[in-house]
Amino acid sequence: MMFNEMEAMVNFLNSSEGNNTPAWQAAMRDLNALMAAMKPYQTQDEATKTYPTISQEEYERIDRLFDAAVTSTNAYSKEESNDIHDTVRIQLTKNLKKEFLSKAYIEYKNVRPDPNTSLHDAMEHFRYQNVELTNADLQRVGANMSSRIQMTIDLDGQPVKGVFTEHSSFNPEKQYADLLDEMKLKYGAFSSFWDALDDRNFYEGGLTSVAPMLFCNSENAVVYDASDELRQNAMDNFSVVAYLHLYPDINAEFQKYHNDPDFFNALFDFSVQAEKLSTSIGVNGEFLGLEPGENIDNRNSAMSSVANLLGVGDLLAKSKQLAVKMPDNHFETGTFMEFAKGKDINRLPAIDEMRVATIESYEGKEVKEQLANLQALDYICGNVDRHLGNMLYQFDPNTHKLTGIKGIDNDASFLRRQLGTTTSLGQLPSLNNLGFMDKKMADKILSLDEGMLGASLHGYGLNEMEIAAAWERVQNLQQAIQQAPLYDPKQGKDPDATLTIVNSEDWDKLSLNELRKGNNYFEKINSAQHLATTGEILTQKIKQESELNKRALKSMLRPDNTKDLLARAKSHKPFMGVSQRYSNVLQALENYQNTPAPDDLYSEGNDAKWQAALALKEAVDNYKREKAEIGHLDAKGNVLQNFSGKPMHRINDVNEIGQFADKLLEQRQKTLDANRELANATREQAKLDEFKSKSPEEQQAILAEKAAQEQQIQADFGEAIHNAAEDKDLSMVVEYDKDDLEEDLSFDDPSASAN
Repeated sequence: MMFNEMEAMVNFLNSSEGNNTPAWQAAMRDLNALMAAMKPYQTQDEATKTYPTISQEEYERIDRLFDAAVTSTNAYSKEESNDIHDTVRIQLTKNLKKEFLSKAYIEYKNVRPDPNTSLHDAMEHFRYQNVELTNADLQRVGANMSSRIQMTIDLDGQPVKGVFTEHSSFNPEKQYADLLDEMKLKYGAFSSFWDALDDRNFYEGGLTSVAPMLFCNSENAVVYDASDELRQNAMDNFSVVAYLHLYPDINAEFQKYHNDPDFFNALFDFSVQAEKLSTSIGVNGEFLGLEPGENIDNRNSAMSSVANLLGVGDLLAKSKQLAVKMPDNHFETGTFMEFAKGKDINRLPAIDEMRVATIESYEGKEVKEQLANLQALDYICGNVDRHLGNMLYQFDPNTHKLTGIKGIDNDASFLRRQLGTTTSLGQLPSLNNLGFMDKKMADKILSLDEGMLGASLHGYGLNEMEIAAAWERVQNLQQAIQQAPLYDPKQGKDPDATLTIVNSEDWDKLSLNELRKGNNYFEKINSAQHLATTGEILTQKIKQESELNKRALKSMLRPDNTKDLLARAKSHKPFMGVSQRYSNVLQALENYQNTPAPDDLYSEGNDAKWQAALALKEAVDNYKREKAEIGHLDAKGNVLQNFSGKPMHRINDVNEIGQFADKLLEQRQKTLDANRELANATREQAKLDEFKSKSPEEQQAILAEKAAQEQQIQADFGEAIHNAAEDKDLSMVVEYDKDDLEEDLSFDDPSASAN
């Protein structure tokens, strides 16, 4: 249990301003009584470094105090007031109830007094909702296939579909090492080059300069296959942009393979992956200032906590911290992220209102207010990654006008750098570029103080420097708000004002063009409209992924990719006797290597090369299974006995051969999938061109028919989910002993945000 954070929040509430109504007095009386009773059980003994256990009698006494505190805080949190101090105090009480009290209450009800277990340890993971997955439930999605699991959970009393992401941390050096291991596996013929790249100086210097668009025109990389001159120019360009002249050992290996067309393919692959890693280093390391090992995913939750404090929690997609019981009975902790409703500008279908929406369709009053609130929230939370793809766009199916936006992917937040008023960072506008703020948001920000913000941010893995930097940004905003004029529709916008406060009813009197300033979010929404109506579906990314996967597969099929591996594995054969298991693997690898590559890489048939690859995988699986049967390996391939010399080498060789076979078959599937996606994108582009060529009246008729079809699909999906819930397929692994557990506490959202 996060007792210290809960205690700090209760102490802050004790000193907060507001009217001392009977409901307030009752809530604070019961909360203080509960905290006093719980404190001994959440305080570590300095001598033994342990926490006390609890007796049955004491457990029942605190149980009654919990009931009283829940009842009185519920009553007070439902009060209404026009006084800003009362409003903030009520919101803080709601946050306390949601973030701490309700989940501590639920966890406490599941604790049983145990002379061998302290109450503190029993309640340690109260923030996590427990969910159990079966093998049938397990569905992994996303780029990182090992860490993203699609699931449906009960969120705020409703079944919600989304993705669970396992707990993650910033670890770029390991990611770079993993990238080099992957390159060696895929492009073994150039192993000495990848070994040379394992250079800390290059990791800290040249890596951040590697980019596929600087290396070659990745959108049309196919032309380099037909032109030696273009390919050589690209290779020379890689040498320049990666500063290889500063790294003699790397440069020597580079020159060794300089004229090999497949080395070009390998560098193309490496450049794309290195650019992704460099982006991560830039956002998390340089912008946010994270150190290796520091948490990433809980920042979603922290940002949503601030959104709820400011009364704009609906601006962010919902998420929840989960402890997921996997089919093998181990638990994984992480964050569940809702599949929020709205249009993803990077994945727009051909027939869509956003494809033909004019800028006038984006002029809604509510949208402008939401954009102003989102940029103020992002500024406080130091979110440096609110690009166009990190917002979802919600359109009215009848009017085809933008009605709302929702922020997703909020983990690039809480930078610890001090910004001042003129500094923009990444996608985050400077304070002077915000331009406009809603009056209600301005009042909420003015009412914040350091203790209030800190109480909302503790318990999410943030350090004191990050919390202090967030408070400084609040202070910057407070000072700007105090100096800002209130927008007067009769007099118009003050051209000299750095920040202007706008009443909710006046947003429709300001056009988006008037609201645009620098890189603020009104400028972003203008860019979104332009991109959606002029950009192609056939983006660089789709073409690049297709070309990249084809080139990777082509290079992996080179016979010399496995030449060294086969020679090394043969050298580890026993001197005497025959290990049939090992011989079968060697024979399968040799057969694979000697089988010619298929002429058509996009053929889905099982020709000779793929049959040989499947036979290789089967030989490896048989080796591991038989080794497990005689007690040398466990079911996961881990060594159970102390081997050394050639026996250990043989086990390692087979593991490496198996990794190659798995990677090859995986790369084949990725190539086929990428080719299908490219073909589909080509068809979609043709549909879009045809759609945009029609008259506005014809377009509206097509959109109306599409909206009716989507509404029917949603209705069918809703009925299916309801039926599943009735069958308890979505029930969570939490048992409640109290029949009178209040409904609004049963499934409280911990107000974590995500996409």
